[in-house]
Amino acid sequence: MQILIKVLKKLKSGTWFPFYNSFYERVSLDPNMIFLESRGGKALEGNIFSLCRELEKGQYKKFKLILAANKTSKKTIMQKLENYDLHINKIVETGGLQYYFYLSKARYLINDTSFPGRFIKKENQIYLNVWHGTPLKRMGRDNVDEVYSMGNVMRNLLAADYLLFPNEYMEEKMSEAYMLDNLYNGVVLHEGYPRNSIFFLRENGERMKKRLGYEGQQLIMYMPTFRGKADQIEVEGFGTRIHQHLHELDSRLSDEQTLLIKVHPFIQNQIEISQYSHIKPIPENIDSYEVLNACDVLITDYSSVMYDFAITKRKIILFAYDYEEYIRERGMYENITDYPFSMAETVDDIIRELGNDSGSVNKEFLMKYATYESRDAAEKICRQIFLEENCCTLGKMNKNNKKNILFYAGDLNQNGITSAFCSMMKYVDKSRYNYYISFRMQSVKAEPERTKRIPENVGVFPISSEMNMDLLTGFAQLFYIKAGCKGRLIMRRLHRAYKREWRKHFGNVGFEHVVHYNGYEAYITSLIEQAPCKNTIWVHNDMEREIALKKNHSRYLLEDVYKSYDNVVIVSEDIRQSTIRISGREDNIHVIENCHDYKSVIKRSKMPVSFDKNTLSTKTEDELIKILDGNSVKFINIGRYSPEKGHERLIKAFEQYWLKHRESNLIIIGGTGDSYSKTLELAGATAASEHIILIKSMSNPMPVLKRCDLFLLSSYYEGLGLVLLEADTLGVPVMACDVPGPRGFLRQHEGILLADSQEGILQGMIMFDRKKLTPMNVDYEKLNLENTRKFEELLTE
Repeated sequence: MQILIKVLKKLKSGTWFPFYNSFYERVSLDPNMIFLESRGGKALEGNIFSLCRELEKGQYKKFKLILAANKTSKKTIMQKLENYDLHINKIVETGGLQYYFYLSKARYLINDTSFPGRFIKKENQIYLNVWHGTPLKRMGRDNVDEVYSMGNVMRNLLAADYLLFPNEYMEEKMSEAYMLDNLYNGVVLHEGYPRNSIFFLRENGERMKKRLGYEGQQLIMYMPTFRGKADQIEVEGFGTRIHQHLHELDSRLSDEQTLLIKVHPFIQNQIEISQYSHIKPIPENIDSYEVLNACDVLITDYSSVMYDFAITKRKIILFAYDYEEYIRERGMYENITDYPFSMAETVDDIIRELGNDSGSVNKEFLMKYATYESRDAAEKICRQIFLEENCCTLGKMNKNNKKNILFYAGDLNQNGITSAFCSMMKYVDKSRYNYYISFRMQSVKAEPERTKRIPENVGVFPISSEMNMDLLTGFAQLFYIKAGCKGRLIMRRLHRAYKREWRKHFGNVGFEHVVHYNGYEAYITSLIEQAPCKNTIWVHNDMEREIALKKNHSRYLLEDVYKSYDNVVIVSEDIRQSTIRISGREDNIHVIENCHDYKSVIKRSKMPVSFDKNTLSTKTEDELIKILDGNSVKFINIGRYSPEKGHERLIKAFEQYWLKHRESNLIIIGGTGDSYSKTLELAGATAASEHIILIKSMSNPMPVLKRCDLFLLSSYYEGLGLVLLEADTLGVPVMACDVPGPRGFLRQHEGILLADSQEGILQGMIMFDRKKLTPMNVDYEKLNLENTRKFEELLTE
């Protein structure tokens, strides 16, 4: 019943938008329909506007134009269309029913940003992405704060049949930021921006200046970019600062000077300029670039408009009053102080620069940032795309001829799976394959810094949206996952749905192999099952025990996927039989133990003991350090606060031990898991409560582990238990309950196994008291190389 309520809530909220799947699958393409969208429908400007004007010409009269418009911007857009006498066949509101209908019907799609997360490019659609500017600000993978959210832009770029790059610099930065090299299979247009053609028509600018009534004036355009991030715009504070500058400028400008202002669409509603004398708005029904072409001076900060206006060779002033702050928070590809423009930090600087002749570009600048600009860019692009004439300069993305491997790494949380994954990534031979790491944006959105755990020398490919669910598919999944219904109609619908999802996220990007390393998450498991290439799934635990204890996995799903995946990798021989009992298949099972980044563990252990901002602990940092510095016996366990970790029997065993050894301490460090409160309550009720230290969310527990005397793994079941290897690396003796996972590893390396009970754990503590124990001293370098070799053999099969 709870799942049914959840389904109905999603449908009601529009999260799933069930109609889109029907549109996508059943609406046939109109070969003469063009769907255009500018800035998410917030405006009609730039390249999209220029292409609309070009499409007014007679040779394109057979085409029907559909324009997407935001509800709040629709009126302004319609006024602009009327002023330019542009004939759009239909305007649809972004996100609405008609929006998705025509998005599925139009053969040609044109966007200057990206279509929404649920958009899927149909097989015979032609998608032209004309991006909205040459990047100065760091983007995509190059901006650490943007990595988690870059997936939708990246998949849009990769889905496009044509990408427009007006200069060499932009192609280089965009391809690196969104990893287009080796992934993009479309065509690159080496042509100018349609919006910039106007700058080759100086006479048009003079006529516009006269038309606006500014003839004889020094006409200045101020075009600042926004502050903050694309998904978290700074509005109020930035708007206040702009008004402060405008107020000061208005009082300093002469009657022979007029300043026009055009702000980013994100903040345009925050700027009111009717109070000023020398500052005027751009008429809403006139395109901003036509007005910009009439201006004598451009003032901007970090906006890409500087590269566009440079074509005119007129004066540019960069008003970089927050330059250091902006670099620190947003990052830039280039040092703009090296540009041949005038720099200003204050309004005084602006007034002074307006009076001199410096600040125009040189030939070298134009060669780099305006490489392909021309006065006929819009014409050539339209003829190439819609009339199929071979008139544009075409290119392809670079390929290194290595095959692409995609890993799904999970939520990148601090746990054993993430540690093992990152360790393996350090050892795989990157000269043989291109590796890409995927994760769900929704899973890391609350803690974007998790993406910093991804090695820098691999690519990323985030999954930017959740499932495009419809009612029938929702119920089919419910019956399958919960009740094991596997009828032909149910399975056909689900397989079709997940093939559609694969196309949504990855389009026609070619992967040689997809690895579901995380091994969990029903959506991802089913998604990768439908990948059009070889696939491998990792099994990190005894899933029979996991299902029985937690009831958070579907055995029906695992039965099918363990049977259908090309490879099922188990991390310990101990869990082979439970895996076979689930799938009924043995020939696709391979044992590859977890890799262990022992060098990193040693390095991290040498750092000081330190709590994070979000660390919860029953002792303060100073109190913990005092305990670690003392001579008392210190037992330690590290593992998420979850039922299978056996913390309750560890605590009870320690209480019995403590009654005879009052100076001893037990430290439990955990991250994720929903049993922390319960464990806290249990520990607090024991006689030894003051000697049980519970710590949650500690990013580096290695300095604590290194200073403890014995590591105790109390789990009821494990895949392997990577923390055993970490303790051994630091010279800390280890003991584990005799359960699948640790059993095989400890027997192989002569470690100590305890009876699988509270009494067994207690006897381990007593054993430690009576005799000196030594670490196993495993050769982890050899172990890592062997495990990596086994994995790479799977890729060649």
